[in-house]
Amino acid sequence: MLKKLDITPKFCSDIELGIKGMSVPTLCRIASTLSLSTDYILFGKQEKKDKFWAFKALSPMIESVTPSQLPYLENVLKTVISAMNHKED
Repeated sequence: MLKKLDITPKFCSDIELGIKGMSVPTLCRIASTLSLSTDYILFGKQEKKDKFWAFKALSPMIESVTPSQLPYLENVLKTVISAMNHKED
């Protein structure tokens, strides 16, 4: 399970405005929590993704779900995928 990020909106704002910096561990926790690469957060560049990138991105989120919540997650995913497929038609 991911560590909870204790980052306030003010701290995020200060980082974005360049008023404050952040440590490498904080950057890594933010990247992990948001399922983004540190390169993307720092430079806006997205790394090349292999065919399993979505599974890697979703895995930490799925691991944080309790067994009793899994059926709800499955229903949400099915609904989203169905809506995306419907939109493409």
